[in-house]
Order: sequence, then C-alpha cells, then structure tokens
Amino acid sequence: MGARQRCDSISPVSATSSGKTSAVPADAIVSAMARHAARRSSDIAIASTARRATFGEIDALSRAVSERLFSGSPEPGRLVGLVAPNGPAFLAGFLALRRAGQAALLLDPLAPDEDRRRAATTLGASGVLECADAWPSAAGDFRIVGTTVPAPPPMLDGIAAVKLTSGSTGLPRGVAMRTENLLADEDALAHTMSLRDDDRLWGAVPFSHSYGFTTLALSALVRGLMLVIPGDRTPFASLADARELGATVFPTAPAYLRALLKLPVPLSWPDRVRLVISAGAMLSSATAAELRQVYGQVVHTFYGSSECGGICYDREGGAAERGTVGTPVDGVSLSLIGQEHLAADEGLVVVKSPGVGATYVPEGEPRLDSGRFETSDVGAWQGGELALRRRLDRVINVRGRKVDPSEVELVLSSLAGVEEVVVMGVASPDGRDQIVSAVIAGSSTRPKYRDVVAWCRHRLADHKVPRSVVFVDVIPRTSRGKIDRSALLALGGQDQDSGETHG
Repeated sequence: MGARQRCDSISPVSATSSGKTSAVPADAIVSAMARHAARRSSDIAIASTARRATFGEIDALSRAVSERLFSGSPEPGRLVGLVAPNGPAFLAGFLALRRAGQAALLLDPLAPDEDRRRAATTLGASGVLECADAWPSAAGDFRIVGTTVPAPPPMLDGIAAVKLTSGSTGLPRGVAMRTENLLADEDALAHTMSLRDDDRLWGAVPFSHSYGFTTLALSALVRGLMLVIPGDRTPFASLADARELGATVFPTAPAYLRALLKLPVPLSWPDRVRLVISAGAMLSSATAAELRQVYGQVVHTFYGSSECGGICYDREGGAAERGTVGTPVDGVSLSLIGQEHLAADEGLVVVKSPGVGATYVPEGEPRLDSGRFETSDVGAWQGGELALRRRLDRVINVRGRKVDPSEVELVLSSLAGVEEVVVMGVASPDGRDQIVSAVIAGSSTRPKYRDVVAWCRHRLADHKVPRSVVFVDVIPRTSRGKIDRSALLALGGQDQDSGETHG
C-alpha cells in the first residue's frame, strides 16, 4: 500500500490516572461468535467447493491473531484497516480487531493498492491488518502494515466499524458505526428478508462493502448462518459452485444480472436458491422482467446506504418491475422532505432508524445526526412503495439552468441500440461552464453522435441536449458494482470539440 512500514504488532497501552491499564470492553459481535463456537464448534460456518471452516476454527483463529498482533493491552478506539478477501480471513480479522477494542476500517481487497492506502491515511488508520489468503492456515498469515498518518491518530471510542462510502469523487470518507448500529441493522434485515436458520448465503458480494458486511459477514458472526463462497473467481462459473453447495439466498447486484442475461445460452440456475436480492444500484424493470422470464426468478430489490444500512426492501418481489424499491425495512421510518424545484409529490428521502451511523470520518457534514440520515435521493410514494426518481447531487448546471441527468438518461434509453447510458456534467472546452455529456454502452448497431443529438432535440430543451457523447462497450464499474464515475468523467472529458468519442 505505497510507502508503508511493516509492523510486528500494534501495542498501544491505555493508562489510567493510577498508572494501571484499562480493560478492553467485550463486544457483542465477538460474544455472539464465541457462543456459536462454544455450542456449535464443529458446525460449518463458511464453505467453498474445496474448503471448509467451522465456527470453532474461525473463533480460535481470531483469538490467535489478536494475541499475536495486538500484544499487551491495546488502547481501545484506534482505527485499524482490514484488508482480507471473502472467507475465514475476513471474519477472523474483523473479530481479532474487535477483541483488541479497535475500530475496523473496512477496506476493499479488490481496490487498487493506492486507493486503500489513501483511504487508510485520510481516515487516520494507525495501521492495516492484511491477509492475502482467504483461507489462512494460521495467525502468521496475517500482518500489520503501518501507515503514515499524523500522530496521534484519531480516537473512535465506542466505534466498531467504519464503512467507506460509495462516492467516487473527492477524498475518501467513512461512516463510523457503533456495535448497536450494526446489530440493529442486521436484525432488522434478517427479519425483513425472512432469513431462516437453515439458509445458506451465497457470499459473492464483497464482505468489506456495507451490503455484504451486514447481509453476509454479520449474518454468520451474529446469527450463525452458513456462508458459501465461490471457489472460482470467474463470475459465471461460480453459479455452478452455488448449485453444488446448496445456496438458498443469493445477494447480488444489477450489473451481474445484466451480464448474466447477455450470455448466448442461459446457465443452469442453482435449484435451491429461494431468494435473489439485488442492491448496490437501481435494478431496471427490464432486467427484472427478463430474469423472471429466462430463469424463473423473481428479484427482490434492496435499497440501502453505508450511512444507515437498510432503507427499503421488496418483500413480495416484483417491485423493480413496478419501478419501486419496495417498502421500509423493519424499524425504519422514512419521510420525504420537499425541496425547491421538486414536483409536488416528490421529496428528499430522510431516514430515521437505530441503524444510522454515529458520525462521518472525518467529521464535518450535518446529514448524519442522532439516528437521522438525510440522503441525496429524490423519491415519491407509489402505491405504498418508494420510487426513487434521481439524486440531487447529480444536477448539472448549464449556463445557470438546471439539468436533471436522469431525465436525459430516460430519453436516451429509448433510443434504438442503447443498452445503458449514464449522463453527467463535464467542464466545457473553455472551462467556464458545464456541458451535458452522455456515455453510452450499446450493441453493434449503436447510434451515431448525430442520431443521439437528433433524438434528444425532438424531446428535450436545447440546454439538456448532450454536447459530448462517448461510446463504450460496457459502462465501467467499481468492484462494488457501482458505476465508476471517476472513469466516466475521464471519458467524458475527451475530445469534446469533436462531439463524439469512443472508449
């Protein structure tokens, strides 16, 4: 991770006024896993087609890692990064940090090393706990890598985990979650999604992401549900693993489902899967309908955020085909706050729940406070369900006039040859203003620049018509399955004078 130093251990000592060290308070997540290890030591906690790990083995490994790398009496409240792939390594690493009273900064093992280094440094992590092997054989497979944050690093007393937000621009930012926030969110989702004690959760979504951390990692650690994970990194080959391992719950993302539906021949679907959950981005009605037609699977949409966990869930299935994200998760209260320039039935989505995080790291933004989170999403109630219309933070300012990218995207999505489109604002050639740029992924018969402009001119005001159009084979996405807006901005800024570019 760039210019870092290898450390054998982290051993800060918390001294009281009497000179004695303070004890690290027990963590409820650690205690829950310890109970599983005591009562169900030989039960399988996580499995692939080639490997197995029991609750007892994962608990013992976490103890060994904590003792080896966090010697002495660690001072509670330091932020320590965690980099580990899906598997026993992630579960044991997280438990080891919590045993030592450290707040775990959940870093994406699939992200570039420089991205992880920047996040750890910006958020003030005193070190990073790393394990490259998803199936470590011993505590020696873990290591602590030091960071270059200014001393002393920030204290996060009472914080269990810090989730990275999904924004792709600006400096990294995290959401500090107390144990009670994490447990409240996990419990609400388990009940809302009707998870069963005998469910086997398909662990293809990264555990380090908010979605995967709660629905997968915490479900194993707290609820004792079994995880089954791919043994093959090939996305579609892993479906065979899910079938062999008897997966019953399949959390995934719209990008995976779209790619699956593009295959020339449908794959054999895991026959025990009873629940398909889609989150991380909006699932289009067309994708949901096609999956139902091709694979006979109804997709349940899940709308959530790193700041508060689950917000809405489609309990019955079919919400995506109706253009909604379902109804509020158990224990979540939603309100729509009217804003200038919004339609009468629209409002900014505001969430109140026990799952709302404690604060941002670094602090400084008021949208997160006292169990209340103000999103950037504009929504409206539709037949008792929440429909998401657009995001306020994506509005483009063209010569003082506002352009809603979702409106332009809706118009372009109906143009022949357009499979997916993202509209955004980029700097004008002279740098004095913004212009509308469209990045289009399409078939071999995708339209030309002149077709795009002509189509839009008949349907949109002149200032909303794209002045830059970039054609790509696929819309770039991050490892989280979200649209990579940094990559799109780089594409959208190319050759704007010519009007048309190709990526």
